[in-house]
Amino acid sequence: MFHIPITSLKAQFGDIDIYLFDQLLKGRIQKGMKLLDAGCGNGRNIQYLMQAGVKVYGADVSETAIEQVNQLAKELAPTLPARNFIVADLENLPFADTEFDVVICSAVLHFARSEAHFSSIITELWRVLKPGGLLFSRLSTTIGLEGKLQQMEGRFYQMAHGPVWFLADEAMLVKLEKQLGFMRLDPLKTTVVEQDRSMTTWVLRKV
Repeated sequence: MFHIPITSLKAQFGDIDIYLFDQLLKGRIQKGMKLLDAGCGNGRNIQYLMQAGVKVYGADVSETAIEQVNQLAKELAPTLPARNFIVADLENLPFADTEFDVVICSAVLHFARSEAHFSSIITELWRVLKPGGLLFSRLSTTIGLEGKLQQMEGRFYQMAHGPVWFLADEAMLVKLEKQLGFMRLDPLKTTVVEQDRSMTTWVLRKV
């Protein structure tokens, strides 16, 4: 039986979000699927997917991040067109309706500029996702830290490590699920990090 050496795991999977890796283990992301990383940053979550036969696309507001992802793609998956990776605000994506089998949006939504901006991003991710498609999101929320965070105005909070973030709560996530027509595939899973922030994994199917 062939075993992958532990020392090679980092080279193969990079810095992929462990909760996204869980979706791979569950078989929800397969070779040949068309996948959008919305807010792809430097490509840490798509390094492995590029090499695994997934048709990867990426969008980010940072031109520098897209340059880095394009360089990564040239090295790891030279057949992926450079046009797959674009500079764009996630509330206005230049992709067709129902274009993707999978959309991932990891560590992005707490940078929303307002509640309307947050909702418009989710609506846009829903728009480009095929019926039956998977939306994987990981975001900071108030879940598990209710009453323990320094609230500023509205849903904005001063985080202990410095920045001000927009934090959804569970009720807001449930409301969006019902409005858009999402089915939750996994229970909400929230990790509280040193009483400083809560990171919630939100996994949905478009119905």
